[in-house]
Formats: sequence, structure tokens, C-alpha cells
Amino acid sequence: MMLKTNPTFQQVGRCRGQKLAIHVECSLVKVKVKPIHAGCSHNSKHMLGSPPPMRLAFAAPAPTKKPSQAPMHDRSSVQCAAASAAPTPNVLMAISTAATALFPVWVIGAAVGGYVRPELFNWFQTSQITNGLMFVMLGMGLTLTWSDIFKVFTKQPGLLAMGMFMQYTILPAIGYLISRNWGLEAGLAIGVALVSCMPGGTASNIVAFIARGDMPLSVMMTSASTLMAVFMTPLLSSLLVGQLVPVDPKAMFMSVLQLVLAPVLIGCTINSIAPKLVAVVRPFMPLAATAVVVLIVGSMISCNVGIMGEFGAKVIPAVFVLHSSGFFLGYWASKALGTTDKIARTNSIEVGMQSSALAAVLAKLHFPNQPMVVAACIMSACTHALLGSLLAGFWNMTVYNWDA
Repeated sequence: MMLKTNPTFQQVGRCRGQKLAIHVECSLVKVKVKPIHAGCSHNSKHMLGSPPPMRLAFAAPAPTKKPSQAPMHDRSSVQCAAASAAPTPNVLMAISTAATALFPVWVIGAAVGGYVRPELFNWFQTSQITNGLMFVMLGMGLTLTWSDIFKVFTKQPGLLAMGMFMQYTILPAIGYLISRNWGLEAGLAIGVALVSCMPGGTASNIVAFIARGDMPLSVMMTSASTLMAVFMTPLLSSLLVGQLVPVDPKAMFMSVLQLVLAPVLIGCTINSIAPKLVAVVRPFMPLAATAVVVLIVGSMISCNVGIMGEFGAKVIPAVFVLHSSGFFLGYWASKALGTTDKIARTNSIEVGMQSSALAAVLAKLHFPNQPMVVAACIMSACTHALLGSLLAGFWNMTVYNWDA
């Protein structure tokens, strides 16, 4: 029998009559190699390079100990302890997504809370509102890179142009008709017209996801309309609102530049420089944006409780018709132009849901002596959030082919 061992190694005997036992580990058995005469004096060394005759003795492998298993009650206690540990990032993301999907609930709750208990929200003053809206736009910028901004105008340019045309024509036209013919007070009419001139809001992306819309197109339309708002919002406001009250287009341009474009570009730059850092916080930005919008709505209501109580019943039907017409015409105009149902759902949401929070901030900055303008913007935010969510829920339950 041939055994393959290391070519050389040395063993030193310590006393006469000592037997040397060399254990060679094999996969199946242990082999004991015992020299027949291994006696030596205290000062002698025995080199195995010239070994004496050897006798091989095979020994059964020593039984291996199985790792001790905890009793069933101990293991269940360990599992319970693990379950009670800190939530994982995936759990936090799931909670954030679920909470963000309840956006209309939070907005309506903030409106009711701001009306019933104004002290809950009236600490959120104009400076915090402005900074909060800039934070929301910064969060939108964190979802983009510079290449995304360039692709906004190059990828699917036909669909994007169609969506931009609808967004800046359908709702402004309806807003103009309502503000002139509904019999509203001047401040409420200004608010309705101002809302119709706004770009798409971040909430539209959340609602488009629930409605199984085209998410890349939804984000592109929101981003493009936000960038174009620097020019379109002052222009449309001066055309629609300027006939009711003097509007400074230059001042409004600077406000939109500060509130919208600058934060978006800063967020885009941060995402381009530190994408790994942004990837950690980006999943939670929609929830943060939802929280800020909720605070803005609650604050606006709490500061205008008297106006809301006096004129709310009159302005709610007006903004209901404004946004429901936007949803309806956005969908059927897209279908008439031959788009898929998925694109039509996306255009419907983008046309029907505008950034009422931006309108409210602009109203507070440029019409400080007319609180009814702010009241119309806030009721618009509550109305389109509720309508958009109900419509998205209906489509979510009835659309079985997400790509149709």
C-alpha cells in the first residue's frame, strides 16, 4: 500500500523508550505511523529522513461532534429577539412607500386639522413654507442627473411635446373660463387662474405609479414642466391673472427661479457628484416631500380659517370642475391622438394635477393682502389630491395589463 506524505519532517525524542505516533489525516480514516524502535537518549535526535522500519496501524476516524442545537423553545426565543431588532432598510423603504401612497389622506387630514385646530400648523410660517417647497424641489432634483435633464427633451420627444402642450393649454384654458364666468370673488378667481398656470406637481408621480401609468414619461413630464415653469408660469399668470390684478412677471420669474429651478439643479448636481450617497436617501424623499406638502396645506388653512369658512363652499365646486375637466380631457385627448391607454392615463394625471403648493406659495408672496387667493390654491390642492387618488385607485383595480 502506498501512502503519500510530506517528503521531509523531523521529530525529536525526549526520553528513552518513548514511542512516536504520527497521525496523518485522511478523508476516510486516520493512519497511525508507529516506529518499532524509537528509543533515544535525552540529547539525541532522530531524523525521519532515514526512518527505521515502520508498521502501519489503521484507526477508525474519531467521531465528530455535531454542533449543539438549542432546544425548540430557545430557538423560538432567539427568533423572537431577532424579529424585535431594528428594522432593516427594506422594511423602512416599504413603510415609506406605503405612507407615501396615502398622500391624499394626509393632505385632507392636514386641511381638516388646520381648520379645526389651527394651532397645530400656524407655527409653520412663510419662511418655513418657502424653504419647505425648495426642499421638495431639491428632492425632485436628486432623482435626476444632468444626462436625464438632456434626455428630457430628446427621449420620446413626440410624447413629451404632446404632454407639455396639453399641460400648458388644457388647464389654463379651463382656469380662464372658470375665473371669468363662475361668479367668484376677485381673490378666488385669481387663485383658480393661478393654479391652472402651474407645472406638474411631485404628487402626480406618486398617483401615476398607483394608476399603473408610464413612470418614465410621468417623471419626464414633471421635470420638463418644472423647468419650463420658469418661463411659462410668469407668462401665463400675466395673461390670465394680469387682467384681474397687476402681476409683475419679472418678480414672479425670480420667485420660480429661486423656488423651482435652483433647487432642482442643485439636487441634480449632488446626484451627479455623490450618487452612492444619494442612492441611500433617495427612496425616502417622496415621503419627506409628502410631509412638507402636508405642513404647507395645514399652515395655509390654519392662517385662513375665516376665509375658508366663508368662501370654501363656493370655491370647492370651481376647483372640482377645474381638475376633473383636466383629468377627463387629458385622457380622451390622448386617446383621440392614438396613444396607448397607459400613455393616456399618464397624460390625464399630469394634466389634472398641478403644483397647488407652488401656487399657494406664489400667492402668499405676490398677493399678501388677498388671502382668498391662497384659500383657492389650498382647496385646489385638497381637491386634486382626492380626485387623483380615487382615479388612480380605480385604474389600479381595473387595469390588468400594465403595459396596455
